Amino acid sequence: MNDAKTGAVPRPTNRLAAEKSPYLLQHARNPVDWYPWGQEAFDKARAEKKPILLSIGYSTCHWCHVMERESFEDEKTAALLREHFVSIKVDREERPDVDRIYMGFVQLTTGGGGWPLNVFLTPDLKPFYGGTYFPPEPKHGRPSFRQLLGRVAELWKDRRGDVEESAQDITARLQSMAEHDPSNAFPAGGRELHGAMQAFLHEFDPAHGGFGDAPKFPRPQPAVVPAARGAAVQRGAGAAGGVVHVRADGGRGHERPAWRRVRALLRGRALAGAALREDAV
Repeated sequence: MNDAKTGAVPRPTNRLAAEKSPYLLQHARNPVDWYPWGQEAFDKARAEKKPILLSIGYSTCHWCHVMERESFEDEKTAALLREHFVSIKVDREERPDVDRIYMGFVQLTTGGGGWPLNVFLTPDLKPFYGGTYFPPEPKHGRPSFRQLLGRVAELWKDRRGDVEESAQDITARLQSMAEHDPSNAFPAGGRELHGAMQAFLHEFDPAHGGFGDAPKFPRPQPAVVPAARGAAVQRGAGAAGGVVHVRADGGRGHERPAWRRVRALLRGRALAGAALREDAV
């Protein structure tokens, strides 16, 4: 049936058409073969030995809609995803538990976060690479989304053992940190709060508003809270083996051997002249 206004034939729906979430329903006519979070997707990834692209957002997220328009409505991108990945779409307002886990991974391995959140997982749901928005063409020091998909697919084909080993190492260390401080509480003294405030004042853009350089993304938590929590993460990480040091002064004093291993593997070949840098996600 043609659209009455444009005469265009509507795209067929994918599995998200059966969901109740407004955000998931917005993606129901993407050419991407989306699955909702659940056993069907997990079983497919394990049976076909494919990595998972987990994409998380919410219905009023501006950059989520931008990436949908630029990438998830693109037939070439959808073809890459169908061939090499199992694609899962999650509404963070429906599954805050899932969002919290994988946002924590991206924050601790890149020093930042936001939505859309795009994370690559092994078939047993262990994360090995992630970031936020990826553009359709290389810009702002970021690879294009299709370039990233191609390189991850190549890496999974040629170096799967290394990827799985790194994912296991990252997951074990993150679990160790969580077990060290399950309440995520910490003594918020004047030194920690002062350092947190100075870090965010340094990042604030007085001309255009917001924090950091363009493009700006919604932060997952109010400004002072994550920076202050970073001081606690610094302590917890030290006790867990010194894997991640998120400093309250905003510095990048990170020791991330497993993350660096994956990043080095991804960087193995140039992506059309655009290297995957640590700060590109």
